[in-house]
Amino acid sequence: MRLFGGVFMGIIFLTVGIILLLNSFFNFNINIFKLIVGIVIVLFGVFILFNGFGFQDSRNIVFREGIIRVSEVQDEYNIIFASGTVDLSKVKIEDEMKKIEVNTIFADGKVILNPDIPTLIKASSAFGELELPDKSSVIFSSKEYKIGNVNVNQGYLEIEANAVFGKLKFITTSQ
Repeated sequence: MRLFGGVFMGIIFLTVGIILLLNSFFNFNINIFKLIVGIVIVLFGVFILFNGFGFQDSRNIVFREGIIRVSEVQDEYNIIFASGTVDLSKVKIEDEMKKIEVNTIFADGKVILNPDIPTLIKASSAFGELELPDKSSVIFSSKEYKIGNVNVNQGYLEIEANAVFGKLKFITTSQ
């Protein structure tokens, strides 16, 4: 449902109309502007609780919980104000290096990796935590981590991972 769809706007106009009618019939001494702003905020909160507010596409999860299953590598994946998983376990690496970026911002994220695919993880954290497959953590720093034999002459996956005010955990399919 869109934020300013028919139902949401209808409820707002109906509520404002009822308040204006009651104010004119009973001569309430009410600041209409403050009341309308308060009602809009309450209705917006109810809308978020019951209809959701976030979205998810093939590269982003925002304000919701979800899974991005990747078969064809894109350049960037984001988990923002959310809880989500980026599943890279089915990615096919030919004889080329594929580079992607995974960002968690105010979020809790997981990245699922195939241990048979050589992978170089460049982990960076600012006010967050990155947990690598060997259970080591990156907090307020940067670290490189390799899975398998990362060789320039063979194909491998290079992941630039960033956690900002959140947590990003890397796991392999064997775990």
